[in-house]
Order: sequence, then C-alpha cells, then structure tokens
Amino acid sequence: MIGLFDRDVFLKLCCCNLWFEAVDALAVTQPYRLAATSSARSNRKKITQMLGDVDPEETLQRTQEIVDAVPVVPDDLIDQIYESAAFQELSDIDGIDGGEQVLAAILIDDPEGRVLLSGDKRFVQAFRENLPDRWDALGDSIISFEACMLAIEDRYGFDFLVERVLPVRHCDGSLRIAVGHQPNAEGFREAMTSFNPCRIVDVVVEEVAFVEVEVDIFK
Repeated sequence: MIGLFDRDVFLKLCCCNLWFEAVDALAVTQPYRLAATSSARSNRKKITQMLGDVDPEETLQRTQEIVDAVPVVPDDLIDQIYESAAFQELSDIDGIDGGEQVLAAILIDDPEGRVLLSGDKRFVQAFRENLPDRWDALGDSIISFEACMLAIEDRYGFDFLVERVLPVRHCDGSLRIAVGHQPNAEGFREAMTSFNPCRIVDVVVEEVAFVEVEVDIFK
C-alpha cells in the first residue's frame, strides 16, 4: 500500500513519535512525503509552534531522521499530475492547498493501492462538499490524523499511545481534547471519532508482540 502523507499529518506523527506505528497500523508499505517537509528551517518553525512550551529539540532530531528515511513523492509522478484533468478539477477549490491538490490528483488518477493521509480538516471538507462523487468513490482512501491515531490505538493499545502523546498533546487540537489531563481509552476513542472528518479505517489487528520498526525499511 502506497501512503501519500501531507505535511500536516507527517509533522504531527513525528511530534507524537508515532510515525512508524502509523505506517504499520495502516498497512502502508511505501510512504511518500511532500517536498515541503524537506526544509529543516520550516519544520523547526512549524514544530516549535505546534509544541508550545515543550522543548522541540528531540522532536526536531526525530523528524529529521524520518525525513532522511522517507522519500519525497517522485518528480516524474508530480510532473505528469500537473497536466492531468484531476489536477485542474481541484485547482479552483477553496480550502485545498497546493500540496494536497497534488496528492489528491495522484489518488484520483490511480487510486488502486494508494491512500492519502491528511491532517487538514479544511481539505477534507472542501473535497467532500465540492466533489461529492469523487468522495463517494475515494472516501475510504482518505485518512485523517484522527483516523491514524484510532488505528494506532487499536493496534498498540491505549497505554502505549497515551505514553507517547501526553507530553506533546498540544500539537493537535483534537488530540489535546481527546487525551486531556486524565486520559482514558473510552474517552479518547469517543473524542477522536467525533472529531474525525473522514470515514473510520477498518484495521485488522494481529496478535503479535510489538517490534520496533527500523528506519531503514524505507530505504
């Protein structure tokens, strides 16, 4: 399964130290990121803003390691997308920025074996409202940050997830509310489900022990 990650969800998963768990829980075998995540300066500014009072240095180092390991969407794929009817179809829709326009056009042109992961609720809303037929056909392949977190919790358990996210819960508004100061599994699931703008991802969880995923699986 190819995973097309937008900048927002990519950085939030890095902040939460749940990148590898998300890839595993969603059965993504080949992740791609946008070129915008290659800028260490831009990532520092964004992550520092997302984390608020939390020291960003550990997160920034982890993010750079993941940036180094995960390839950017290939140039040849992007070049051909600029000329596609799908790209033009998305070009005049308010709420869909340039990066998500590219990723959505790639998904529309060839949806088989691909998912688009977005942390931008405005994109999801704009896609659903302006392209309802496309949404009906592709909605199962568009996965929000909330759906990512629900899939991780389903596979690895609430205790594992909350240990990772509690110190950095302010990186995302939905996560901050879902975890709160006295987190519990039922409240987390209810909150993330209610905030999720996409369809819920069905995840088949195997009874296996947790094994840390090595960075070089994406090289």
